[in-house]
Amino acid sequence: MTKGINTSAAGLRPMMTRLEIIANNLANINTTGFKRDAMFSNALKNAQAGIDNALGDTEGVDLTRVVDFTEGSFSQTNGSLDCAIQGRGFFVVDTPTGKQYTRNGHFTLSADGRLVTEQGYAVLGENGPIQFPDMHTLVTDQVRITGTGEVNVGSKLVGKLRVADFDSLAGMSKTSESLFTSTSPELTAGVDGNRIAVRQGFLEESNVDGLQEMMEMIEMSRTFESGQKVIQAQDSSLDKTMEVGKF
Repeated sequence: MTKGINTSAAGLRPMMTRLEIIANNLANINTTGFKRDAMFSNALKNAQAGIDNALGDTEGVDLTRVVDFTEGSFSQTNGSLDCAIQGRGFFVVDTPTGKQYTRNGHFTLSADGRLVTEQGYAVLGENGPIQFPDMHTLVTDQVRITGTGEVNVGSKLVGKLRVADFDSLAGMSKTSESLFTSTSPELTAGVDGNRIAVRQGFLEESNVDGLQEMMEMIEMSRTFESGQKVIQAQDSSLDKTMEVGKF
């Protein structure tokens, strides 16, 4: 009887993790550049052994959390410092812990004229941080960012945005809602202004499909409730068995 309870409990734990992931996806449905998370559960060869040993947890089940890097839709902001990457690639930013990567191109200017993220991290160009001269006379409406990532003020070239890509995205890990680190070697994305391009005045929206996530949450919640009822029924049967054993 206890084996049945442990088996049922082990089956509920991945569902709890999946519900947490869905809730986080929905919470970031309006977060610029956010990439939804998904989870895969793979039964290992020793899964039954874990149950037989009454472990009562997820040992024997491989829970893999992955990021869905599908491109989100673009929203037009007309902001001169807003940028979106069409196609593969990530903007590169300098954080206190080193280089990180993002699809969130909602940039602004720091007091010293650097192009920075909402968190204040410097946006890197091919030759270092993008630095605007003459901040006291700069008019942001004069900033022009080309499809190849060149940043200009009027006719003066300020720098070129560094857009990175990777042979495999499997090595990328989230550090926040829209920032990533990578264990894979960084490649130049080959921004050509056509197949892969930087779009000024646009932002990439979250790739979360709210309706799909809600449907999955409802389905998962019902399955979880069914599992709970099974455990309650098994627990009730166990209590009755123990009462009979007293006589």
